[in-house]
Amino acid sequence: MPFQIKDKTERFKLAALPGVPNVFFDDMLGTQQSDIPDPIVGAWFRMEKGTESTAPTYEYDEFGVVYEGEFNFRDETGQTATLKAGDVFFFPRGSTITFSSDSYGLAVKCRSQRYVKL
Repeated sequence: MPFQIKDKTERFKLAALPGVPNVFFDDMLGTQQSDIPDPIVGAWFRMEKGTESTAPTYEYDEFGVVYEGEFNFRDETGQTATLKAGDVFFFPRGSTITFSSDSYGLAVKCRSQRYVKL
């Protein structure tokens, strides 16, 4: 089975999330077979300055690294953090995270997930 590669320019090709004009996201690499018991997927995530965004409650664990810029995170307990380039994060399944950026942020993240068609 061949490995997968995406060039760093892929971060400029991200689609805006419907209804959230300042959030750009796309699954880019990961498990492509539906019969794998422990699939994984990686993605670029970019947020421009603008409206605060809340993702639905995470049904999976997610790990990420801030690649450029900064993100403000707030969880359902009220805990907040501002992460900058080089900082890493982990969201446990069951959490709800609110995202914002005072300028912009770009992260690469990886999650366990049920089958995701790329």
